[in-house]
Amino acid sequence: MTEQVLKKSLGQHLLRDRNLLAKMVRLTGVSEADLVVEIGPGQGDFTRCAAQAARAVYAVELDERFRDRLRVLEGEYPNVKVLFGDILKVRLSDLWPGSTFTVMGNIPYHITGEILFKLLAEKRAVRAAYMTMQKEVAQRLVSGSHARSYGALSVIFQLYATMKILLWVRPALFIPPPKVESAFVSLIFKDGEAADEGLIDFVKRCFRHKRKILRHALEDRYTSRQIEGLFRRMAFPAAVRAEEIEPAAFMEMHRFLEGETRHA
Repeated sequence: MTEQVLKKSLGQHLLRDRNLLAKMVRLTGVSEADLVVEIGPGQGDFTRCAAQAARAVYAVELDERFRDRLRVLEGEYPNVKVLFGDILKVRLSDLWPGSTFTVMGNIPYHITGEILFKLLAEKRAVRAAYMTMQKEVAQRLVSGSHARSYGALSVIFQLYATMKILLWVRPALFIPPPKVESAFVSLIFKDGEAADEGLIDFVKRCFRHKRKILRHALEDRYTSRQIEGLFRRMAFPAAVRAEEIEPAAFMEMHRFLEGETRHA
């Protein structure tokens, strides 16, 4: 498929450099014991590299125009299964029940957040994810407190995963070149319980007005007494902002406030 017929609405920017793709697969550490879900295989260049390393690859593609190329790929690699549909609607745990997957992909940048939260919601079926995404999003994921890029996304994913920027990817390596810099990021989920939707909503609430002090962000849900109790427990200064608080503290804050709400 040529550059002229790629769909901007689907965020299609293909990586064709075989050496780069092979390096990316090596960085994932995927071996013949691993099951892979690839998001947006396109013409199948990344898929080929993954198939040579993994036990099986489920390649999920939305664009039907890639059907002929990907069906040929299925014929070449018996361990590749192509699924046509929206990755956001695919239940990963149903692909190989009882197993965990390594997710890979050069993902559409305009739905990066939706993909990240889908993987978080299905973390029991996802061992790790390795994805190419916009540089700014990657920086937000790994950012520490007090940094300009630190926000709800940083806190939520640092609570549930260990993340690292593995490679910077120049626009010139894509067809067509995107207007932004990119990064190849690893996201390895921590063992434990499923993601807590209440905690996720709480973190988002804390950062809803990032430049305002935390107290004001909490006032529409919690009473003054509850907020004062929280500040005493956490030894927060009166004007503390969410961007100054380490990720682990948000879990303690949420547990305290929800406990206070239940006993109010």
